[in-house]
Amino acid sequence: MRYRSLFVCLLLGIALPVLLNGQEIGAGQERFKELARLSGSDVSQDFDPYLEDIALRIPPLEDLIDSAIVHSPVLRVSDADILIAKYKIKTIKRQWMENFYIDGLLQTDVWDAYTTNQIYNAEPYPISSVQDSYRYLIGASMRLPMDDFWDRRNRIKTETKQLEKNMANRDYQILQLRQAIITQYNTLIVNQRILKIANDNVIANALQKEMGDKEFVNGQTTLYELAYINEMYRKAVTDFEDARFQFYNSYMQLQELCGIKFNVINKIE
Repeated sequence: MRYRSLFVCLLLGIALPVLLNGQEIGAGQERFKELARLSGSDVSQDFDPYLEDIALRIPPLEDLIDSAIVHSPVLRVSDADILIAKYKIKTIKRQWMENFYIDGLLQTDVWDAYTTNQIYNAEPYPISSVQDSYRYLIGASMRLPMDDFWDRRNRIKTETKQLEKNMANRDYQILQLRQAIITQYNTLIVNQRILKIANDNVIANALQKEMGDKEFVNGQTTLYELAYINEMYRKAVTDFEDARFQFYNSYMQLQELCGIKFNVINKIE
């Protein structure tokens, strides 16, 4: 612990421990809590990437793959294409109904007549009459284009093959997504190991730099040797910063691929 405290002082405020932010982030947070509970991790505790194993604080690999499949927008597009292909098949199978027609007609007529009749040397008398008439007409017709008749089976087969193609494409996308999650998961694990090595290397070079400064003041080492020690120290710090970036970047990319927030690391200090 004395060496770690010394290292923090030499780096002028570079804090190595990473604190856990306990706030929930994203729609998949409740799912992650359940996965974390099943995997034995505790999201309420601080996570130190230099001492702990990140694999024990995130969901298992298979759960990450399942989450990625659920949240993948590419797969949602494939699901929509599959449904569209199914609807097209149903439409083609029902297109024969377009060639049948049913027509109907109902007509009502009302006739009013008023006439006056007069016989010779007699008073005229009026005559009125009303006549109602109804007419009904119902007809059915059919039109059968030869192209629709002969090509119907081919069009159904074409849309069926398109459906099979969409389903196979979805399976291929799932395979690619699985490979991407596996690669990114292993990359995260390796990057944390590299980060731990880079951290130890910085601590070792910081101690060597301190000893070199004392020896130079006491005249026990040359300026050339001191410059070499400082150069090694600067390189160790640079490698550490790069390893820290790679670890955090792989962590963020895995979150994006899975569609959930692990809430283990929110920043690397």
